[in-house]
Amino acid sequence: MADVIDRNVLDEVASGDLARRGTRGAISHQVLCEVVQVLDFLAVVLAGGIAFAFYLIVVLGEWDAYDRYGLTVLLAAMVFVAALRRGGTYTISRLSRFGWQIGRAVLLWGATLGLLSTISFFAKIADLYSRGWVLTWALLVVFELVLLRAGLRSLMRRWGAQGRLSRAVGIVGAGDGGEQLIAKLRTDGRGEVAIAGIFDDRLNRVPAYVGGCRVLGTTDDLIAMTRSGLIDEVIIALPLRAEGRIGELVAKLRSLPVDLRLSIDQIGGFPMRGIGETASARTIEILDRPLKHWGGIIKWLEDQIVGALALIAFAPLMLMIAAAIRLDSRGPVFFVQDRFGFNNKTIRVLKFRTMHVEQEDPTGAKRTVAGDPRVTRVGRFLRSVSLDELPQLVNVLRGEMALVGPRPHALGMKAGERLYHDAVSDYFQRHRVRPGMTGWAQVNGLRGEIDSLEKARRRVALDLYYIDHWSLWLDLKILVKTIVVMFGRENAY
Repeated sequence: MADVIDRNVLDEVASGDLARRGTRGAISHQVLCEVVQVLDFLAVVLAGGIAFAFYLIVVLGEWDAYDRYGLTVLLAAMVFVAALRRGGTYTISRLSRFGWQIGRAVLLWGATLGLLSTISFFAKIADLYSRGWVLTWALLVVFELVLLRAGLRSLMRRWGAQGRLSRAVGIVGAGDGGEQLIAKLRTDGRGEVAIAGIFDDRLNRVPAYVGGCRVLGTTDDLIAMTRSGLIDEVIIALPLRAEGRIGELVAKLRSLPVDLRLSIDQIGGFPMRGIGETASARTIEILDRPLKHWGGIIKWLEDQIVGALALIAFAPLMLMIAAAIRLDSRGPVFFVQDRFGFNNKTIRVLKFRTMHVEQEDPTGAKRTVAGDPRVTRVGRFLRSVSLDELPQLVNVLRGEMALVGPRPHALGMKAGERLYHDAVSDYFQRHRVRPGMTGWAQVNGLRGEIDSLEKARRRVALDLYYIDHWSLWLDLKILVKTIVVMFGRENAY
């Protein structure tokens, strides 16, 4: 599998619109829209609280009835946000229209107040509320909505200029299907979709440009561009009759950490998640990028917060381990090894040194076995309880690893007598997420040495299960089970 695209082509793509967003990637439209909904809800609540504190307490000197006013404010906030959602306010295309947003928000806020006033009138409770408070609250909400939308417009303009509001789409297929898809994306996806390029393995039979977009290379070049972080979504635009070819492409591209879509009607022969849209182009959802939208944010917060707390908590123990290593054998405290990370990129993983320095194996080609003479006395204990992995908390805080995920393997690690990625067909799919300090495989009996092909395949299967079923609760379960497994000392040497 080629992982090197023509440097002139890659530089050309990287110097264009896609490069403006740098390594930060695209902003999730779903997350942005949901954050704005939360902010609108909080704006109504905050305005109600300020109006209560200022008008009722300061002006009128009334301290009670906060429960009645509070419930009214919460009800109004829920009704208002629901009305905005129902009115189609929370879409990227409409959030960018400042005037439309203000007009729609003020109109629906007025309708919300009108609804509540009507209810209070017929319930004969209108006299229980201060008209001054209602007026103050209403004006404050409008003021806050204007400020919020002005700030949002500024941010969206900046993100738009950086190219972070557009999803970079690579299209496979330079035929009529690809040309029709390009036309649709350019018509209906303006500002939301950036076409990274067209890819087709029949380079000698396709034109240099399709629909005004350059044919950049083969699917191997597409994989290389995706590994470089320049593509968010891949759409296969091949005719229905090419079912066999589509199946081959799905098998080839399924290890990439992107959304994989098919731009034609439902077809059998490979797994499908459902029907979706890119802009207004109907697509079959074959694979979803793991940890997208809120999942990625929650996972990042988990790693940064828990990782930082763990590093602080284990710092005294780590200092004692470092001292023991120095007293036990000559050489550095840490061992640094190149391993596979997210998206097949190489990362430098930290460990406490557990082997005699002259017998270390940087490639990981030689497995560690029971009674291995290369392992030091201190190293043998550290390996048995996995304390040699503690320095990887630094890798977690750097964003190179996660607390939980598929374990990062050394580049030369073998399953039996073959390289791991040659021996197990789905191996590279495990690199669609960041590697972890511990994982689902490790707490299910596959910790330590993998001495057979069957164990290797089972470990990869467990890693892929974790990726497909990730949740915060699953991570917490694995972390708790890891503590139990650590002291079991099974298969760790």
